Amino acid sequence: MSEVQPGAPAAGPFSLIGETALVTGGAGGLGLAQARALACAGATIVLADLRDDIVVGGIAALAAAGIVAHGIELDVTDSASVTAAFEDLKARGIAPTILVNNAGVSLRNAAIDATEHEFDLTFGVNVKGTFLVAQAAARLMRERGGGTIVNLASIGGHVVDGPRSSVYDASKAAVVQLTKNLAYEWAQYGIRVNGISPGYMRTAMTETLLPDAVEEQRIIDGHIPLGRIGTPKDLEGLVVFLCSPAASYITGHTVLVDGGWLVSF
Repeated sequence: MSEVQPGAPAAGPFSLIGETALVTGGAGGLGLAQARALACAGATIVLADLRDDIVVGGIAALAAAGIVAHGIELDVTDSASVTAAFEDLKARGIAPTILVNNAGVSLRNAAIDATEHEFDLTFGVNVKGTFLVAQAAARLMRERGGGTIVNLASIGGHVVDGPRSSVYDASKAAVVQLTKNLAYEWAQYGIRVNGISPGYMRTAMTETLLPDAVEEQRIIDGHIPLGRIGTPKDLEGLVVFLCSPAASYITGHTVLVDGGWLVSF
């Protein structure tokens, strides 16, 4: 169980006490930040990532913050792996009531040069993976009378965010639409489905997009009215809100966390 720290919020509209949150791609970057925020709101945390050693590293990072988390190895692109992971959790008596579909890849290449492998991997992780894990979680949530799913999209799901972004942006646009459809279909089971579309965030995934201070400043000046690149911490409040009772009448929406990127167009 996650340890609720002294001073953690008591039961209330933003409390996640009694909830269990599964975070895919949860061992680093945006996933780890969201897991930490959900734990601080009272949720029990399950980190899922591609390899066990990555999961162990994420659990250790949370432990350094005083948070005890469970872990599971999971390849979101493989239905057998997804099934096995949920069966493993069931055998351990863990039933996620919250899913944060954070696992994703960002392979950037010009549309004229993009390879079939890059296309298949991008859609395999970002779209197929999001769907397979959401489907498995929803089947479990339906049995329990409801739950909450948050899918990670991107500003690229709403606008063109660069010259080498066609495949990536198309995959994230699919996540935005998938979020709407799942919300519509699964509302009858008491399952809310929303999305988060981050702008440029300072993570390992964006290192090639922010190669130096000059390029970073160019992006800020041209696209980000708030005047800075985002950090994983910028997602923490929103993911807690969307998973909490405070958002109980919100479903089918994807919220941008982009420093004003979209309104700058």
